[in-house]
Amino acid sequence: MGFHIALIGCGMVGRVHLDALFNHPLVSAVSLCEGDKEQARILSEKYSFRLVESDYKVLLGNPDVDIVDICLPHDLHYPIAIQSFLAAKHVILEKPISLTLEEADEMLAASTKAGKRLYVALNERFLPVYQKVKEIIVSGSLGKIVMANLVVAGSELPRMNIPENWKGTFGRAGGGALADSGTHIVDLAVDWFGMPEAVQCTMGRFVVDAVNKADDTASLIMQYPDKIVNIHVTYASSGQKWSETRSVWGEKGSVHTVIESADPISYIVNQQKIPINLKHSPETWWEDSVKTGINHAVDCLGSGSSFTVTPTDARNTLQVIKYAYTAAALKRQVKMYEPELSPLLKSEARV
Repeated sequence: MGFHIALIGCGMVGRVHLDALFNHPLVSAVSLCEGDKEQARILSEKYSFRLVESDYKVLLGNPDVDIVDICLPHDLHYPIAIQSFLAAKHVILEKPISLTLEEADEMLAASTKAGKRLYVALNERFLPVYQKVKEIIVSGSLGKIVMANLVVAGSELPRMNIPENWKGTFGRAGGGALADSGTHIVDLAVDWFGMPEAVQCTMGRFVVDAVNKADDTASLIMQYPDKIVNIHVTYASSGQKWSETRSVWGEKGSVHTVIESADPISYIVNQQKIPINLKHSPETWWEDSVKTGINHAVDCLGSGSSFTVTPTDARNTLQVIKYAYTAAALKRQVKMYEPELSPLLKSEARV
C-alpha cells in the first residue's frame, strides 16, 4: 500500500507536482484542496483524485493522508506546515521554506517534535546541468575558484503589475525577484560554495508600476574570504525569452551554462574546451527538474533515506536572502552574524 498525498493549492507549479505524484509508484492516492471551484472541476476531469475539498483542514484531519504537499503563496507555508505536523503528516513544501528565519526554525522544531519529515522543493539542484557544474567544482579541475556569476533574466510583469496579486509583495511573497527566482540561484550558490561571510545588495522596482510590490531587479554580492559570487535577477526583461546563465571562473579554467540552450554547458580547462554530453531539454527543463525533485522526496520518504536538499539547506538559503534585503535597505555590507531585519523591512505590512 502506497502513500496517500494531499496537495494543497494547485497553481502552475502545483500542476507539475500532480503529474509527478500520479506517476510515482509509491503513491496510491492523491487528494486535492483547491478553493477555486472551477479550477477544482477542471482538475477533477483530468486527474482521479481520492478526495476534493475546499478546506485543507478536512484533509489534515483525514487519518488516511500520509503526506501534505503545499503549493501556496509563501506566507501560507509556515502556518499550514505547522498544522500539518500537528496532524502527524509529512510535509512537501514549495520554496521558500518561509518568510522569516524564526518561522523556519519553528518549522524545523515542529517536524522533529512530530517525528515527521520536511522537504523543501529547491528543484534546480536536480538539473543534470547544475549537478555537472558542482561535480566540476568539487573535482578541483578549475583550480582555485575566484568568481561566479548566476543570472536570471525574464518577465513576471503581468503578475507583478497587478496590485492584488500576491506575487512580489513583501507581506505575502517575502520580497520581489530576489526572494522568488533568486531563491533558486542563491540555493545553488550555497550548495556550490557554502555560506558567505557577508553580503551586499542593491535592488529596485524600476519597471513595475504597482507600489505595493518589492524589487523587480536585484544584484547581490556574496562575499567569501577567497572568492566573489554575484547574483543578478530581473523580472522586468520582457523583450526576450526567459534566460538563466551560470558562470564559474577558476585559475585554471571555467564552466558556463545557458539553460535555455540545447547545448547548455561549456567547460574549459587550460584554454582547452572539454566536451560534455548531457541529456537536457531546453523546452521542459523547469518541469523536468520539479518532477525529479518531487520524485526524490517521495522516494526518500518511502525508503527513509536522506533528502538531497535538507530543511537546514532551505533555511540557509532564506538567511542569505533576508540578509540581502537588509543590506539593500541599509545600503551597506552586512555580515552574516548581524540581525537580518532592518527598520525598513520591519515596517512592511504583512498583506
